Amino acid sequence: MPSKQEPVAIDSDGLKLSAVVHVPSDLKPGEKRAAVLILHGFGGHKDGPQQRWSSNQFVAWGYIAVRLDYRGCGESEGKRGWTLPMEQVADTRNAMTYLAGRTDVDASRICLLGTSYGASVAIWTAAADERACAVISQGGWANGERKAREQHASPEAWKKFSDMLERGRAHKAKTGESMMVDRYDVVPVPEHLRANIDSRSIFQFPVDTPIETFAFHPGDMIAKVAPRPILLMHAANDRVTPVNGAIELFQAAKQPCELYLMSDVDHFMFGEDNPRVIHFVKDWLDRYFPA
Repeated sequence: MPSKQEPVAIDSDGLKLSAVVHVPSDLKPGEKRAAVLILHGFGGHKDGPQQRWSSNQFVAWGYIAVRLDYRGCGESEGKRGWTLPMEQVADTRNAMTYLAGRTDVDASRICLLGTSYGASVAIWTAAADERACAVISQGGWANGERKAREQHASPEAWKKFSDMLERGRAHKAKTGESMMVDRYDVVPVPEHLRANIDSRSIFQFPVDTPIETFAFHPGDMIAKVAPRPILLMHAANDRVTPVNGAIELFQAAKQPCELYLMSDVDHFMFGEDNPRVIHFVKDWLDRYFPA
């Protein structure tokens, strides 16, 4: 289904967040539709392949879809690269406020769809804000510390990561400034998957990012989402975010919550146009969040 695309600016704590609203072309005057707010991953942006796939797919199914750049990412205002989980929760809540104020959105039917880092932010936000009536988490994780330990699994890798955090803490205590760290020192990504991370993504972060992510535990919050439905999707052999985080989320959640582990995709599954991914998402939507 064709859509109308509308660039918008969303206020969040005095910052303007860049977003694009996709409206189905068959929307009638005065009609309100269910909406899906699409949240990008770690240091990503609203124009990534996963976000574009999501917006195109959901609008084709009759939803209003919104792609959002978090503060400091993409075309949004804010300090470049300052990816802090609770600030992204605030951005998500403010984006829901924007959506609820639109005349073409049914404010009682807003779904949060997050990929990777955005998936865990979506879960935390829904637990804290009942305006989110459904959650789709793709590639998310439950506990920042356990995620980091699995991503830096060898003793040598863990020592390198831990030393980086300690140097960062010491540097800030001494200078008052945040030490900058490389993207792949925070979240390792195999070379063959890095094509999914384009030049518009963030490659340098303050050490505050891994420190605060380390203490961010969406798994402690997910039970509060019930009785609103949750869909958890994860690559069974995810080479970026270990699958144990998704299993932990499922174990901590209350029903209705479904977990799909898929063997023929990787961490960036929403950008792969896999027909099975499309089937699973559409089937879940038909049962829990129909357009």
